[in-house]
Amino acid sequence: MKNNKLVIENGDKVEKYDILLNVELNKNNYIIYTKREENEYGETIAYAGNYEFIDGVQSIKPVEDDEVLEFLDAILLNIQSKMNSGEISE
Repeated sequence: MKNNKLVIENGDKVEKYDILLNVELNKNNYIIYTKREENEYGETIAYAGNYEFIDGVQSIKPVEDDEVLEFLDAILLNIQSKMNSGEISE
């Protein structure tokens, strides 16, 4: 992660994302990131992953724990609500 950007390399495929949020929960590190794409309802599509450093290389894995996903979703909804009401800005 550099300058709130995330680059994911998978073989020859390289994808770039914007980092929305880093969260530490129960000694695990989670990241919420996006390509700023929208779904059919006009909502920004966001992804969540669990990350760790292995031999100096960052590895991101999908979040498979439903409780963690619900927690991360609640954080995003809270931030979105505050942004919509003008309490915080981007």
